[in-house]
Amino acid sequence: MPPGTCDVTSADGLASLLATVLAVSERPVTLLLEELAHIEIRFEVLSRIDRELTASEHRRLNADPVTFAHHRAELLRTRGGIVAAETGLVILPQRLPACARAALADTPIPTGEILAQFGARRLDRCAWCRGSCQDSAGKDVAVESLAVLAIGDTKIGIITERISGTFCRLATERSSL
Repeated sequence: MPPGTCDVTSADGLASLLATVLAVSERPVTLLLEELAHIEIRFEVLSRIDRELTASEHRRLNADPVTFAHHRAELLRTRGGIVAAETGLVILPQRLPACARAALADTPIPTGEILAQFGARRLDRCAWCRGSCQDSAGKDVAVESLAVLAIGDTKIGIITERISGTFCRLATERSSL
């Protein structure tokens, strides 16, 4: 088998592999998906809002009781328009270096790429294989992951990633060609 390829014959097998890789990797999901499927992934910003942290987010980020965060939702798509994943980022702007805050303002560059330039890494990443179950919104989710983002010892945010079953099926088909 050539280097950089994966011998997984089913979408569920690929989802299981992805969950395992995501659980131990600090790399952004976009790069992992591109390498796995040998396909370009584009992103689009779905929303940007400021909101209060949830109780769970407060605990994960060791944040003060009344802490506001910036939430950004993105969609990752293949060049053909297939949804590869949905991502959500809750970030505490007040914990970012000023130059990082400026770089994130209204940018067309994926958030993960910008934060990586400032040394952001994923901590305590958990990933679950969902077996292409539909979520509460009726979306086909094969893998779900969650991680705390940190720069140095400072927790700056939480990222969630939901990889679609459709993308896993596409990647499996492409690997069998």
